[in-house]
Amino acid sequence: MLSFITVLILFGLICGVILFAGPFMVPGTATLPDKIRGRTAHCVKRVSVIIPARNEAGRIGDLLNSLQSQTVLPQEIIVVDDESSDTTAQVARAAGARVVEVSHRPPRWIGKSWACDRGAAAASGEVFLFLDADVSLAEDGIERLLCAFEQLNHGVVSVQPYHRIGRPYESFSALFNLQVVASIGIGGRARGLFGPCIMIAKSAYRRCGGHAAVRDSVVDDVALGQLCRTHGVPLRTYLGGSVVRFRMYAERPQQMLAGWTKNFLQGAGATPSYILFAQSMWIVGAATTAAQTVFAGAGLAIGITPFPLAMGAYVGYSALLAAVLPRHGSFSILTGFLFPVHLVFFACVTLCALWIRARGGAVNWRGREVVPHPRSESE
Repeated sequence: MLSFITVLILFGLICGVILFAGPFMVPGTATLPDKIRGRTAHCVKRVSVIIPARNEAGRIGDLLNSLQSQTVLPQEIIVVDDESSDTTAQVARAAGARVVEVSHRPPRWIGKSWACDRGAAAASGEVFLFLDADVSLAEDGIERLLCAFEQLNHGVVSVQPYHRIGRPYESFSALFNLQVVASIGIGGRARGLFGPCIMIAKSAYRRCGGHAAVRDSVVDDVALGQLCRTHGVPLRTYLGGSVVRFRMYAERPQQMLAGWTKNFLQGAGATPSYILFAQSMWIVGAATTAAQTVFAGAGLAIGITPFPLAMGAYVGYSALLAAVLPRHGSFSILTGFLFPVHLVFFACVTLCALWIRARGGAVNWRGREVVPHPRSESE
């Protein structure tokens, strides 16, 4: 039994290293490339920024302000007001953005895909930059995105933003951030795109069919990335680092629970089986390590693993998280060493999501019932 538990713990740790530390094995490849001196002019394109927004009045201001101070200013900023019940449209207009109001969404269209499609139809730039309303950019954000875009020969560039943490409860997003990035992948062999930040040429967007081609997909970013590959459009994904950031759940813990439940339900089916297996083994290994450390330390009979071995494994899992989490967001080292608490929250979200799916329920998100079932999504 001891041998089995030891192998389980070690295998889980190895899976974690491959999943979470793998993207950083080659220095400088995980984050957007630096600007190339003397080549700024080559990076300048007519960029249309498209922001789908539903009840984002309290969040969209930071993004709009950051867009006004770019080293390469966008040609236009389009905020697509997706039937908001707050002052999203007024805030956007006050910041100088063009507001496109949408309603009467056609059947089988997901809300965000419909908003992105309407924004793209109204845009006049040669490059589209889709941004979620809770994203903000560094002053050279668009310039660096354009340089990456140029280096990829006008392919698709997508970024998973750096997660800014404002309140202690927000740190419980840590494991979900790791899982999202592991599911999509970083680099030129990514399995999809990161929805919060996508830059794509207008011509490539049209050739792939755009959001209309993925209108009924509950994971439109993954489906759009796969369409790009099918049509021969190269893509590359990055982590946001100091360039692209967001703060996802600033209002209250309930919003974070609903958001990650929705994302879990939508994304699990799009994750490759071998990634799901590796993620599951890491979770099982981490949970076993935590349990054996407590049991062995308390001298209980079910503490099969000797305490020094269990403690060593605990330090190994903690060190891995402490090393990689700061690449994904402003998570403290303490977050890594408290991973059992985060595993409990992850398990609660998982059970909640499974319960919703089993009874055919929905998640309330931004005042809209999200039904997380393929081809029947109501958002």
